[in-house]
Amino acid sequence: MARISEVIDARYEALMFAKSAAAARRAAVDLIEVVLGDEAADYSLERGLRECCQVLRPADDPKEQLRYENEFIELGIWPQASPRQASVAVATGRKADESEMNQQAA
Repeated sequence: MARISEVIDARYEALMFAKSAAAARRAAVDLIEVVLGDEAADYSLERGLRECCQVLRPADDPKEQLRYENEFIELGIWPQASPRQASVAVATGRKADESEMNQQAA
């Protein structure tokens, strides 16, 4: 049991400290597979993260549980470019930089 806890902790840390969106998604998938086992194949990434959060961080209050799940999902599915950001990158032939993204968000 200690070994599985170590594996879960390692996967969770990889998710928490991912340096890119691809690394976050990979860490999220790995964590879901460890926590949910064979059930993981039946879920989307978002649903898998919700289920995983319910196992790892249960809350008595439904509002609190929803907040925990949303935070968990944000870790695994970041950053999601908005359609506008994606169109800027395509139209200009380059990636939108941070200042452009901040202007679009404002």
